[in-house]
Amino acid sequence: MSNRDFEIVREDLHRRYDHLVAAERIDEVVNETIVEQNATAKLTAFLPIFVERSAAEKLEMLAEGQEFSPRKEILFACERNAGRSQLASAITRHLVGDAVFVRSVGLNSRGGINPTVLKVLEERGIKTNDLYQKEITPRVAHRADVVVLLGIDEIPGVPGDRYIRWDISDPEGASIEDVRIIADQIEDRIRALLPKLAVAVPA
Repeated sequence: MSNRDFEIVREDLHRRYDHLVAAERIDEVVNETIVEQNATAKLTAFLPIFVERSAAEKLEMLAEGQEFSPRKEILFACERNAGRSQLASAITRHLVGDAVFVRSVGLNSRGGINPTVLKVLEERGIKTNDLYQKEITPRVAHRADVVVLLGIDEIPGVPGDRYIRWDISDPEGASIEDVRIIADQIEDRIRALLPKLAVAVPA
């Protein structure tokens, strides 16, 4: 089983504990637990669940006595995770940094991230080097607070407390001028959503 199989576990644990435990220590605990569980588990299909549970117990001990309140999470989902969901996740991070845990996925991730989308983000001074296409992975422990569906009717196989649909045009094949408009529309929706999660929106 590759490290990629534990990607969601690692992200979930960072979301839950990184305001209580140093990010480097969280990674160390996860890595140590993966090695331990790989050495003893007989059913490798369930390894991510075993790793999540064991690592969470260790992190609970490290965070003992501290106030525990994980960040709100927004999951942006579109068809390919190539345009709208990438715009939405990148713009949200740019606006509020680590105040919200942000994730994006595609129902059928393929084809790479739309290069015009990357160019529009870079025009806005938004980093793009850490963006990559992500497929839906079954969750281990928690639900997203809000799942935003961008141009899709199908609800992804990821649990959420609330689902909302944004009727936003697909950047695929659009001119850079149109993608700029799409980015503006997405930012307006994000700015309207964040206060509902009790997250301050920058001016």
